[in-house]
Amino acid sequence: MAIGSSRQDRVALAEINVTPMVDVMLVLLIIFMVSAPMLTRGIEVGLPKAVSGEEIDEKRLTVTVDRKGQFFIENQPVIDAMLVDEVRRRGGDRPGMAVYLQGDAGVNYGRVLSAMDALRVGGIDRVALVTQPAPPEPPARRGR
Repeated sequence: MAIGSSRQDRVALAEINVTPMVDVMLVLLIIFMVSAPMLTRGIEVGLPKAVSGEEIDEKRLTVTVDRKGQFFIENQPVIDAMLVDEVRRRGGDRPGMAVYLQGDAGVNYGRVLSAMDALRVGGIDRVALVTQPAPPEPPARRGR
């Protein structure tokens, strides 16, 4: 007989070490927390300024024409031929529903007008243009 441990003294570890798994999960959580805001980036649109604009707070569907002339509905790109169908599918033709059209100040005026015309011809009556408020002009100085 040998002095020391026998087979009966050896016990197998039946525990799972969860520390590496927790480390990996925390790293993945941090990666998702950092990358999620980058995925929800909106469309850059430089709206024109207007002094006569009014702020309207109502439920709306937003159609955007970006600087390149691409159409977007609620930040999702859409091809020209499908613009009216997508607006209707998303509920833009419900009674009382307003469709807000925001066009970049640098885009060709005809491109914004073609979107507005397509919506009106498609039976969507309430189309409003979105602008930024402009600072009021100072009163003109009168001559002496």
